[in-house]
Amino acid sequence: MSAAQLNQYLGNDDSAMWATFRLNGETFALRVHDVQEVLMHQPLTPVPLAPVHIIGLLNLRGQIMSAIDLRCRLNFPARADNEDTKVLVVKGREGLTSIVVDDIGDVLELPTAQWRTPPETLAESHRKFVFGICPVESNMVLGLKVDELSGDEESPR
Repeated sequence: MSAAQLNQYLGNDDSAMWATFRLNGETFALRVHDVQEVLMHQPLTPVPLAPVHIIGLLNLRGQIMSAIDLRCRLNFPARADNEDTKVLVVKGREGLTSIVVDDIGDVLELPTAQWRTPPETLAESHRKFVFGICPVESNMVLGLKVDELSGDEESPR
């Protein structure tokens, strides 16, 4: 992603608020206005023949949505069965989707001027999903593209 594309993605909001979460030891962020709510572990209904990253359907007060295992989507190692998970319900072009993450972080103000294009060292498998990085203290926050997460380019299970 070029600097112009990064600026276009970030928009004109100089000090946007970002919801952060942890996944496989990394910190990721989504715009606060893209997050509808945060849930503790929820029961999911399996979906036969779905792409491997779609781990089921979530019924949230009568609204049905796909549940994406973000570890699987980003090619991270699977979490241990005994690990507690959290669910973020996010708003995208196609409607609501839920993403399963390891832990919920803080809401941070990350000024647009601090965001950088992803480095060349970022794995190619992540480039499709990460629009930029933002340094925060001694850590890097990776900004995720909400609308890219639910794609079905992977083969079914």
